[in-house]
Amino acid sequence: MKAALTALLLADPDLQARIGSRINWGTPPAHAAGFPCLNLTMVSAPVTYTLDGEVETQSCTVQVDAWAQTASEAEVLRWEVRSLLSGYRGTTGGVRFRGAFVRGSRDLDGRGLGDLGPLFGMSIDLSIRWNAA
Repeated sequence: MKAALTALLLADPDLQARIGSRINWGTPPAHAAGFPCLNLTMVSAPVTYTLDGEVETQSCTVQVDAWAQTASEAEVLRWEVRSLLSGYRGTTGGVRFRGAFVRGSRDLDGRGLGDLGPLFGMSIDLSIRWNAA
């Protein structure tokens, strides 16, 4: 699912024009390969079962952090990701996304990142239902 979500984001020409291929899973901003970038984190991915075993469709929560050198650039990234994924249903990279839903968003504190200077971050929490295509 991680590779398919990354491919879905990179397939958007407007987003790719802003960040290139700078989408990272679990990489803190201090280790990013440049800015602006997106950092994705799998917050939770509980496995759902019935009495017959594991169900095909799973749910997870993904946090998408948009990091940039200006607040306005981070805000634009957040809205691009939100408009692309909010309510998304479709198949990408062997994964059928049954629905992506925005659960919330917040600003991030980019102070204290040393030599990187001030960074600005905006975050979105997504609930994603998916299964193998």
